[in-house]
Amino acid sequence: MSRALFAAALLLAAGAVRLGAQVVDTTRADSLRADTTDYTALFLKSQLEAKRLVPIAPRIGAGTLLPRGTRFVIDRDSVLWHGAETLSDLLTRVPGVYLLRGGWAGRPELPAYQAHGATSVSYLLDGMPYLPLGEDSVMVDPSMLPLSLIDRVEIERIPGQLKVWLFTRRNDRSAPYSRIGIGAGDLQIARYQGQLEKRSAKGPGFAAAFDHFSVPAQQGQSGNYSNTQALLRLDYVGNGRRGLEVQALRSGPDREAVLSDASRPDTLSRARHGSRLDLSGRVFLAPRADGQGPRLDLLVNRAQWTDEIERDTTLVITDITDSQGVVTGQDTTFDVHDHHRGITQLAALTSYRLAAASLEASLFWRSAWTPLELRLRGATAAVRGVTLSLDGAYLRHESSRSSKWLTARAGVVLPLGFSASAVWRKGSEVFSPAIRAETAQDVDDRSVSLAWHSGFAELEGSFTTNAGFQPAGYAQYPALAVLAPSARTDWITLSGRVAPRQWLVLSGWYNTPRAGHPEGQPPSHALANVTIQSKFLPTFKSGIFNLKLQVSVEHWGAGVVGRDSVGGTAATLEAATYYRGYLGLQIGSFTAYYDRYNMQGSRSAYVPGLPIPAYASTFGVRWEFAN
Repeated sequence: MSRALFAAALLLAAGAVRLGAQVVDTTRADSLRADTTDYTALFLKSQLEAKRLVPIAPRIGAGTLLPRGTRFVIDRDSVLWHGAETLSDLLTRVPGVYLLRGGWAGRPELPAYQAHGATSVSYLLDGMPYLPLGEDSVMVDPSMLPLSLIDRVEIERIPGQLKVWLFTRRNDRSAPYSRIGIGAGDLQIARYQGQLEKRSAKGPGFAAAFDHFSVPAQQGQSGNYSNTQALLRLDYVGNGRRGLEVQALRSGPDREAVLSDASRPDTLSRARHGSRLDLSGRVFLAPRADGQGPRLDLLVNRAQWTDEIERDTTLVITDITDSQGVVTGQDTTFDVHDHHRGITQLAALTSYRLAAASLEASLFWRSAWTPLELRLRGATAAVRGVTLSLDGAYLRHESSRSSKWLTARAGVVLPLGFSASAVWRKGSEVFSPAIRAETAQDVDDRSVSLAWHSGFAELEGSFTTNAGFQPAGYAQYPALAVLAPSARTDWITLSGRVAPRQWLVLSGWYNTPRAGHPEGQPPSHALANVTIQSKFLPTFKSGIFNLKLQVSVEHWGAGVVGRDSVGGTAATLEAATYYRGYLGLQIGSFTAYYDRYNMQGSRSAYVPGLPIPAYASTFGVRWEFAN
């Protein structure tokens, strides 16, 4: 018994020692509440907002009725999936367009259509004419327009002319929209893109976007290029029947001149340094929100260009002499530190749209070059399978000049998948109003087209006859500063698209004058594409996966593309064939691409003396987000 009591005493003593040695924990309990966020509910809400539509401002000019085959429509998916680096690249989808590429990416890319020069293409950005400004105020270089900010492109095809409607993106969902893009390539090319849009069902919304593109020159050569473009838009669209927008678009091209490798370097491509700011506002009123009925649009635009050349302000006048030393003219050069050019536009546009008819009228006032512009357009498709359209325009320019013309279009749907269309443009036009010495030229251009459509093929043949024409030269290229006038020219154009398999598409076009070789573009020109595209639906049943492999082959014949302004020396373009490859991978809203130029390493050029580097490539990724 005594032993048991002794053992119990020892145990109690040991326990007392342990209790005395313990340290009391004075740390306070966690005061944060448990995470009660319902991520499933947030995900479902975001999915619902991504499907809920909100009203947006209607596009100006997109509601016009036109016969089949007279307008090309390129929507957002096609813009992203085409493999085009610039808007100029996109224009090559139109049969007959020759792109005067001044080398590789970052160089000028001036389109020519049916030997009418770069002034044959006009541009409208969100319904407002995008006028050329800067060192060359005669023609627009579309390679400088921000393709990443464009949501839809509509191209009206008229004999000898193209009218390009550009529409910036508008978010029509309750969920915010964002997009990022990163690109790179040979010679340390870099491209960065970003976009953010948010709209409220109650009306207010905003959009902000930027696009930076930098292309260093090849080693040992000149010609660096960089351009940062930014877009900011604030708008209010209550119920789709009325709204207002304020938009600012800024671009800052910085392009060095390209010089020849001769012992006495000559300028092959001129420099372009400056910044452009386009400020615009819009108010629209429409009794209906479905696009039909009347609508009134009031627009204002101020475009400002500022040269950025770090030199003293001087004016140099140089005599131009011929081979005998006789002075034939003078060349005026401005060396400026800060030279501004600007133009203001005011416009009132009214339209009335029915299910089978449309009527539009527009009145523009401008502070320079063309103070007054009046246009009327009407179209009807009241008879099934028949579309008729008539446009009229009157423009009053400075120096007592004027332009006036009528454009008539007709289209008919025939049995067995055939369709036919015809266009006739008659009148007179001043093609470069900024040049006060230029007078109006007579216009009498006609075209007829016959097309056949089926489930696996689309084929079209066109015949165009254009009146004699004096095109403007390409001032960006001194060797092509002058183009000789052309007599009446007939053009034959063939185009088609055939899909013998669901995953295989063959497409292309061919264009040539029937007689004569007008200057400004090759006498024969063809472009063909072989495309393999598949979604691998047996494996990816949701359609989230898309793979595209395309090889393009472009060929043109030898011809004269211009003359210099000094002695009229002709610049001859050699016959050439170019290969280009594109590989694209799309998984949902994520896209990766690889674009390979000049795959055969040719030294030929679109512009004499300015070849594309052999085996050059660009690559990058783009990713779109909703909410």
